[in-house]
Amino acid sequence: MQRNDWMERIERGEVPHAILFAGPKEGGELMLARRAAARFLLHTDDVKALENCPFYLEPEDYQVRTVRDALAVINAEAYEQGRHCILFPDAHTMSEAAQDVLLKTLEEPPKDTLLLLTGVESGFRPTILSRCMILRTETEPWEAIAERLIKNGADREKATLAAKLSDGVSGRAEAFLRGDSLAFRREAIACIRRFASKSKPYAALSALCTDTVTEENEDGATKKAKKVVPALLDAFLDIFLSILLDVLRLKNGVQEIRNTDCAEVATFFNSTFTIGQIQGMIQIAVDAKEMLAYKASPAMTIDWILAKLP
Repeated sequence: MQRNDWMERIERGEVPHAILFAGPKEGGELMLARRAAARFLLHTDDVKALENCPFYLEPEDYQVRTVRDALAVINAEAYEQGRHCILFPDAHTMSEAAQDVLLKTLEEPPKDTLLLLTGVESGFRPTILSRCMILRTETEPWEAIAERLIKNGADREKATLAAKLSDGVSGRAEAFLRGDSLAFRREAIACIRRFASKSKPYAALSALCTDTVTEENEDGATKKAKKVVPALLDAFLDIFLSILLDVLRLKNGVQEIRNTDCAEVATFFNSTFTIGQIQGMIQIAVDAKEMLAYKASPAMTIDWILAKLP
């Protein structure tokens, strides 16, 4: 079914009560989900109209209480008439307890209500997936993305690496080739090399994830300060996870890896750590990303990561 076809079905209310827009970051699934909400509630493609819509909710965090309160609104008797919609962006970052709360509503959905989720399928419990219609964002073979980047003037080696790391999302590959992204990646890999030698580069990792941010005090005055930024730490963890998954490929006899610019790091991890240790590191990185999603202090999260690593 083409994208416009299912948007029309969503507008007519001819879809299941829950839809998961599945795909990697930068795949466009969040914008599609918001467009679906605008179609369902307001019969428009203008997602800005949702800002003033009293029947639309998009929770800011996934604490159990926040998820429960959002669902309570649409389950309340006062809201039985008319359409309502809740969108849970990056819902794969929900804890199991929060997914349990969501599951109860998925099992017994209110009338005229649409629950929209975005995220990576592997992050959801099977019981959640079984109760959602899954719409996957479009992806391409990495070879096609690489050739297009090369035709547009990108260096072949960098274009190939960007395409392999893009998960088939062209926008992600293009973003990778920006100078700031490449510089960040080089410094991130340098930190990970130090993990491989079992040193704990707190200062280097903190500096990598630090940026100047604007803060506002109680009087409304603003000031600039240097702080560890959650988005930068999250980006570092994505690189770390990708390399660790390459290590698992090597341990399973697969010689082709995605992170070709730091193959020696994956090789060293493969020879230095057991498969159990690598899986433990993957869990540390996943847990750290979840901590950031729950607004944990990024500086303290770095402390936690380095304390947990073998």
